Amino acid sequence: MRCAAQKKSYSRNSCEFHRVKSYTAIYSAGRVSFNYLLRKEADLQATLSKNLSSVLMLFLLLLTAHAVSAMPSQGVAQTQDVFNTGRASVLQIRTILKGSTSQSSTGSGFYVSDDGLVITNYHVISSHALEPKIYALEGVGSDGQGGELTLLAVDVLHDLALLQQKGSRFPYLRFHKDNLAKGTRGFSFGNPQDIGLTIVEGTYNGLRDHSFYDTIHFTGAINSGMSGGPVVTKAGNVFGINVATMVNGQLIGFLVPAHFASELVERWRAKPIVPLEFQPEIALQLSAHSDALLKRVMSAQMPIQRLGNYSAPDQLDPYMRCWANSNRDPKKFYEASTYYCGGSASVFVDQDVSAGNVSFTHDLVQGDALDPFRFGTVLESNFKYTASGWGEGNSKHFTKYACHDSVVNLHDMRVKAALCLREYRMFPGLYDVILRLSTLREDTRALQTKLNLRGVNYDSGMAFVKHYMDAIRWND
Repeated sequence: MRCAAQKKSYSRNSCEFHRVKSYTAIYSAGRVSFNYLLRKEADLQATLSKNLSSVLMLFLLLLTAHAVSAMPSQGVAQTQDVFNTGRASVLQIRTILKGSTSQSSTGSGFYVSDDGLVITNYHVISSHALEPKIYALEGVGSDGQGGELTLLAVDVLHDLALLQQKGSRFPYLRFHKDNLAKGTRGFSFGNPQDIGLTIVEGTYNGLRDHSFYDTIHFTGAINSGMSGGPVVTKAGNVFGINVATMVNGQLIGFLVPAHFASELVERWRAKPIVPLEFQPEIALQLSAHSDALLKRVMSAQMPIQRLGNYSAPDQLDPYMRCWANSNRDPKKFYEASTYYCGGSASVFVDQDVSAGNVSFTHDLVQGDALDPFRFGTVLESNFKYTASGWGEGNSKHFTKYACHDSVVNLHDMRVKAALCLREYRMFPGLYDVILRLSTLREDTRALQTKLNLRGVNYDSGMAFVKHYMDAIRWND
């Protein structure tokens, strides 16, 4: 460039000289850079040789990861196999309002024999069991084909029902007979929210703690509509039946152990008689449950807990759980410590109706900042609020509460007591019983307790009320 600019000022030789000088300088600089690069390349080759095994290992790992991600998961393949094997044996159970084609509720069930015997939950078909003139049952398979179902037998204590669909050569599932290890994978079938047949993977976690009857704890997404569906092993054998899920938990499901369903089938096979009405049979089962429950909680000496200077019943049985908290609202001039005990012995009867359960609450109320009159007003308010909050329930199922209250002498201690009963219309002889007590011994401290019995026989219920009251005492 410089030569061109100076073309008229310099001779040809001079221009050539400048070119040579420029080339020489470039070459010299190029030699230095090239030598430097040769040395760096040698160092790099030595480093690569030294770490060749690490580089190859990394490459192989990346290649393997890519290959694995391109392959189908073994677990997914297994779930697909279980689904394809079991799908034809699973039904959607529909409760149909007679005189229409509309469904009142839906659940799930499954064939357990080639002659069309079907297992589901009692609560799935309870409307038909209690009111067969109003509701009918229908089963629909995954292929959309269905038929009428006949109710054969019920086990309300374990929430099971045995149905039958006319026909033969039905694909059916077998019951798993061996014990399972905690952590075993299970596969739950059902029709959640009426959106179609679904399979859900989950984990067997053994029997549930604090349960009156054995119930399996299953970690899996059991949803409404899946009740009565089978839960199977990888071999396709039924070890549980979907029954419930914990509303305020995540993936906490419960199953009826399969052996209860197997026993129901065996009992019916031995005596295949279909009752004209199921209400009398259900009443007998509820009565037996009531007597067994109260006998169990009364068989041992009443456990006692101290609440201030008072004694009161404590956890009656391992199936029950007890909780406590304290209300210390600075805006109020009194405080209450509350103790609650209850359990999962309740048996489903119908929507919003359950039977056979015991629960109780103790409130230790203290109002040292109040005079006796104002403290008495607080106690009366709590007593009346509890009474009015009991409610009458559905008049189709219950009579109105009949109550009696008076001041009684309990172990040389004046106590205000109220006893209320209501009868089950469909099951004469079964009652809900509520006992309310409020001690009147101290001017600014009192124990208020409430006992709640659901669906119990009158005689055994009154015997337990006496047993409960006998545990309320004052300790000097």
